[in-house]
Amino acid sequence: MSAAELQGAVSRALAQAGYAGNSEVVRLCPAAGGAINTAHTAWMADGAQLFVKSHAAEPGLSREETLAMFEAERTGLELLRASGCIRVPEPLAVGELAGGAFLVMEHIALQPLRDQRRLGEQLAAMHLAPGPAHFGLDADNWVGSTPQPNGWYVDWVDLLRDRMRFQLDRAQLAGAAAEKGWELLRRLPGFFAGVDVRPSLVHGDLHAHNFAADEHGAPVIYDPAVYWGHHESELGIMRLFGGYTAAFADAYHWRIPRAPGFERRAAVYKLYHALNHYNLFGAAYLGLCEELLEELVG
Repeated sequence: MSAAELQGAVSRALAQAGYAGNSEVVRLCPAAGGAINTAHTAWMADGAQLFVKSHAAEPGLSREETLAMFEAERTGLELLRASGCIRVPEPLAVGELAGGAFLVMEHIALQPLRDQRRLGEQLAAMHLAPGPAHFGLDADNWVGSTPQPNGWYVDWVDLLRDRMRFQLDRAQLAGAAAEKGWELLRRLPGFFAGVDVRPSLVHGDLHAHNFAADEHGAPVIYDPAVYWGHHESELGIMRLFGGYTAAFADAYHWRIPRAPGFERRAAVYKLYHALNHYNLFGAAYLGLCEELLEELVG
């Protein structure tokens, strides 16, 4: 897609969405983004700035699926914002292009988060807030560019098993690793014996590149894969790839203490994201998946 095509499409999408400011984009500048999407800063005719994420359709991810991915992200951002616990950029419009789709949102001048204690406090508050009676979400969404199955479940373990099975099916592991993956699914209920699991609103993909600080130093989270799930599942990717400080952990667990069996379940949640990274980025993550399967199943 060309910059001119994206610029015009963003202007039209904002106008159609009833954007309160001037919807004319006068300039697009490349911005820092992640490994999945392309990012731009949009300069508007009234001098305001907005943030634009776009993704070109690719083999295995059609234009329609790309549009659905950003619609799901918009829903996730809206759910996180509605919690009122932590700052989340406001989604403004979703649109499609000849070769993909895009999401427009509030521009926040991000900077490194110096004090992770506040992130721990605010994330715990979000996890402790009352939620629905069931686990999951109304519709499937995406973690990265991998579909994430949802629906509503009475039992958290059933949702987790279905998601793990989905990742294992895509991974097509061979030999002992494959056998251990299916054995893990059989053993999953035992990891939750005696644990009171209640639905919490979770970001779903909160690695160290998906949080920062705003202009006042307050935490900001973005790029979600939201669902209602076990609060411990939020910590899987955090512990897998690091970037979180002792101040975060102390603040979080002061409000939500670790339950018995926490470390074993943490390995399950790490494996979910390790499998997803293997499915997204390939063999570099195979060894990590095998190590976690060995830890969990032996």
